[in-house]
Amino acid sequence: MSPEEAELNAAVEAILNSDSPKKLVVAGPGTGKTSLFKRMLKAASGVPDQRIVLTFINNLKDDLERDLGDIAKVHTLHSYCLSLLYGKPALRGSLSRRFRCCPGLASLIAVDWELIVESKPPPFVGEMRNLAEENHIPFYLSRGEYYDAVDFDDSVYRVFDGFRAGRAPVDGYELVAIDEYQDFNALEAGIIDHLGEHNRIVIAGDDDQALYGQWRDASWDHIRLLKKAGEYKVFELPFCMRCPEVVVDAVKDVITKARELGRLEGRIDKPYKHFAPVKGVDSEKYPKIANVETSVQNKKTNYMGRYIAQAIAGIPLDEVEEAVRGCYPSALVIVARPYRDQIIAYLKSKGITVETRVESQSKLTRESGLSILKEDGDSNVGWRILLSADAPTFLRDAIKQTADRTMALASVIPVGYRESVLADVDAYVPPEELTRVDVEVTPVEVPVVRVTSFEGAKGLSAQHVFIAGLHNRELPLNPAAVKDIEICKLVVGLTRTRKKCTILHTRRFANQPKSPSTFISWIAPERLDSVNVDKAYWKKLEET
Repeated sequence: MSPEEAELNAAVEAILNSDSPKKLVVAGPGTGKTSLFKRMLKAASGVPDQRIVLTFINNLKDDLERDLGDIAKVHTLHSYCLSLLYGKPALRGSLSRRFRCCPGLASLIAVDWELIVESKPPPFVGEMRNLAEENHIPFYLSRGEYYDAVDFDDSVYRVFDGFRAGRAPVDGYELVAIDEYQDFNALEAGIIDHLGEHNRIVIAGDDDQALYGQWRDASWDHIRLLKKAGEYKVFELPFCMRCPEVVVDAVKDVITKARELGRLEGRIDKPYKHFAPVKGVDSEKYPKIANVETSVQNKKTNYMGRYIAQAIAGIPLDEVEEAVRGCYPSALVIVARPYRDQIIAYLKSKGITVETRVESQSKLTRESGLSILKEDGDSNVGWRILLSADAPTFLRDAIKQTADRTMALASVIPVGYRESVLADVDAYVPPEELTRVDVEVTPVEVPVVRVTSFEGAKGLSAQHVFIAGLHNRELPLNPAAVKDIEICKLVVGLTRTRKKCTILHTRRFANQPKSPSTFISWIAPERLDSVNVDKAYWKKLEET
């Protein structure tokens, strides 16, 4: 057994052998948290339904379910809270047992406030996520009950408030496992607190990967405070078993430079080391990060797209097959607009199949309202969605008449409009479910290429990772005042890499000069293989 293997085994055994009912595992990207969860869940008593794993977004949940679904119930926190609301009447309040989950409901209730109260709507969702003491949440919950519907955040809030008030007991489990804790907000952390008070629990996270503060009011403060509080026994996983050595070292360069500049104040210090027994061969094959600068980038002279397409075409077949077996993409392109669409267009023009990950959109379309009314012609939320889509002149009066919740929405709208909508409902045919008969299967030797944002890359990894558009005034937005979350984005991007990482930037885009991101200078130059892509580069390539 190598010294690295002995150190790793000791770290894992310390966690497994601890009798502490509350464990916090602080571990960087690719350090084996899922493998640790698997061993802990297998060792726990009871049947799979008595063990749960919670994370915060669907693509993370899907991966965990694939790896752990046979030994535990795996949920996003939102889906877990929805299941509790359906199963526990005491948590539902005035919601019926057949309430609907309607993503986008929060926006409708905000408009209701404007129409009923006649003032700017308060930040309902922010008040819930931050557990604001002074809040307007009762109005929100009341309207939600009128519509017999919930959105994501209020489903969590209803469960938290029910636990806090003692309206329903917290379920007991043999083990609760929490992943990516750094991406939970105060409300979600509050649910975890309740679970931890009544169950054996293991929480895993890494404040270097916290990306969702701007989107979801998440905060790395929760994991930092949890470590300091002393209530949880703290452990570490020291080795990265995903990335080649050059990426591990580049991450350490970035963290070191950030700390020298006074950034990442309060960061949890943690080991993050190359694991030669697993990644030694890859590290020898891919000893450098490619630092690619193109002379120009635009739709016509699409050097970024062309370079990435060339690199994808060169991925060895054994690496493609390994990715297929591991259920992850061969190539991952992390890029934001305006470069994103140009790169995707070029890849597709070369016959490369591209999977994109986009933010989920509100499902409150006119068709969704018609679909609800097809099932229940008296549904308040169905009529409310139609009113939102059609924006009739009587909208304000109709909503104000329902302020006290005594009148059904269908009863306060003009007869002509109601009959017109019901005619549309009668004519509406819901889209049929697509069958999977005769689905064309992509050959194994064709690389799967996924394009996403830094936030969308969370939970993903790939053999080859391309981080495109790494410029000052973009990442970071202000090179003289780098933000901690921008550093976290870079760390997340780099550490998606299993084999080789490539960063791309250009000297000119849309006739405007660009400068490479200051982050590139944070990485030791000996770790970078600089490539200048211009007309001469392609000419030389064609000649060879």
